[in-house]
Amino acid sequence: MATAQEYATWIVQNKDLQGTPEFETVAKAYEVKKQSENLTTTTAQLAPRPKEAGIVEKLIGVGETGLAITTGLFGGTFGGLRGGIGFAAQQAREGNIRDPQATRGLEQAIVQGAQEFTYMPRTEAGQEQTQAVGRFIGETIPPVIPVIGAPSMLAQATRQAAPFVEANIRRGATAAQEMAMIPVQRGTQMVRDVFGVETPAPMGATGRASGGAMATPAELQRMTTAEALPVPVRLTKGAASREAEQLAFEKEQMKGQLGQPLRQRAEENNLQLLQNFDAIVDLTGAEQVRSGLAATGNSVINALSTGWEGAKAKTRAAYKNAEAQGELDALLNLEDLAKYINDKLPESTVAPVLNVARQKGIQLGALEQLPDGSVQALPTTLKNSELLRRSISDTTGFDPTNRLFSSELKKLIDQNTEGLGGELYKQARALREQQARKYEGRAIVANLLTTVKGKDDPKIVASEAFQKSILNASPEEITFLKRVLLTSGKDGQQAFKELQGATVKHLEDISTAGVGTDSQGRALVSTAKLNSAINQLDSNGRLDIILGKKNAEIVRDLNEVAKYVTTVPPGTLVNNSGTAGVLLAAMGEAATTGALTGLPLPAISILRAVNQQMKNNKTKARIMQSLNKAETSKQE
Repeated sequence: MATAQEYATWIVQNKDLQGTPEFETVAKAYEVKKQSENLTTTTAQLAPRPKEAGIVEKLIGVGETGLAITTGLFGGTFGGLRGGIGFAAQQAREGNIRDPQATRGLEQAIVQGAQEFTYMPRTEAGQEQTQAVGRFIGETIPPVIPVIGAPSMLAQATRQAAPFVEANIRRGATAAQEMAMIPVQRGTQMVRDVFGVETPAPMGATGRASGGAMATPAELQRMTTAEALPVPVRLTKGAASREAEQLAFEKEQMKGQLGQPLRQRAEENNLQLLQNFDAIVDLTGAEQVRSGLAATGNSVINALSTGWEGAKAKTRAAYKNAEAQGELDALLNLEDLAKYINDKLPESTVAPVLNVARQKGIQLGALEQLPDGSVQALPTTLKNSELLRRSISDTTGFDPTNRLFSSELKKLIDQNTEGLGGELYKQARALREQQARKYEGRAIVANLLTTVKGKDDPKIVASEAFQKSILNASPEEITFLKRVLLTSGKDGQQAFKELQGATVKHLEDISTAGVGTDSQGRALVSTAKLNSAINQLDSNGRLDIILGKKNAEIVRDLNEVAKYVTTVPPGTLVNNSGTAGVLLAAMGEAATTGALTGLPLPAISILRAVNQQMKNNKTKARIMQSLNKAETSKQE
């Protein structure tokens, strides 16, 4: 039966077997025996003191170190790549390249390939010297040529694999195995990059990998604004962050062979902007806007005409009721009116309404012309005074001078008729005043209802109604027209919806007035033109008056999102050609590769192809991250 000390000695001498069933059995036996013998001596104390290596062993160690390093640099690196590429190609043929279990086997294949072509030092001096040299390389040699140059690959790999190598040393692994593991991590990543295989998540990890840093409040606000539009717009990472470097990357890649997803997203964004115009039109409830401006104008003119005719019918009916009851038979004398006309006789040449009042008064018998051309008042009825007042109103028009004299004439008539008539007359008079205020007193409405003097042509044709009543109108005029239409029944309410829809369509037409189209022949939205058109309506509050606050805010949001997806901030460096840079980079790469590696041209070509594939896959991954930025940030 072995003693505890004998078990401990065996453990120290056979530490390379740690992890094997045999080693574990002896370790358990040692623990049991140590407790039974109350042994306090540790295995470290029992370890035999290392013997000082002699000059011959040191020389042999130097030779083994050189052989291990050389094979590790070249044979291990390319052996690992061969094993990894072969494994990945096999998994691709079997359709398992995306299988997490298969991707985890990639590193094992590279390890085996690297060890196969790496010399294993047999002497203790060789192992120690190889360990020291491996650490020195990892700490001092810079990564001059990260992929093609084997020395820098080793240095880079040593840095990345340093924790793993140190852990192996602590566990007592041999120096040759450590050297074989130096290129493994780098080689594993290289093969993953070539085949576009994602790095497997750590064991026990849950959820998805993070797509980047948490979105800033500004990014979240932009994404929220874009997604809250009637037709959500999917922003790229650059559009959401507005970072100059990211936007420059996206714009540059969009022009290259790998940029098809970005070009497709750009066309999707343009289509989404166009769809939002249609969606906002639908929100207004407009029905005729897609038939053209003439259809919109006709709906407005017809609604106003219907309302005006209805108001006149109510007024006539009220006056007839008052007349039937004898309330319009009261007598009065318009002396103040006659005196005013005589005093203003010279001004009648610039104010036609004065002549109309004079002639109509004579016709009705309320006035009499004297030999000197002046007039005097005659007794007349309340009915005649109302007819005279109506003629004055109908011929006033919108000339400032005419309007001034018209107002004075009607005021004099009202003073002479005050207190006359009954309740029915007062009701009829109120309806007439309401009719005048609503349909006749403001040019924004009256010009849509009347014709050119002496002609049958309307003052404003239907096709120009939108231009005159919205684009060329003041906020006060639009507010008045809006109030008239909204109080003119269902037809009037629908007519104002048509004006709202025409406003949105106007913004779309302005922003797409250029000749550019996408691959499907759809017009491209010009951010500058859209912004200018919106600002023209928004600068004096017309946008809110026309569309209402809710829909006006949607239009403003659409304008902002259009800026996100089509513009870049100042200072964003986007190369429009890039040809010179590409040529210089290619020449520099060829010169550096040949000078530092000494590899023949075919080998360089193969490695360059591998390097390009790796770059392409990294670029594709970054492009996909750019496209999925909104979803990633939302989930984070």
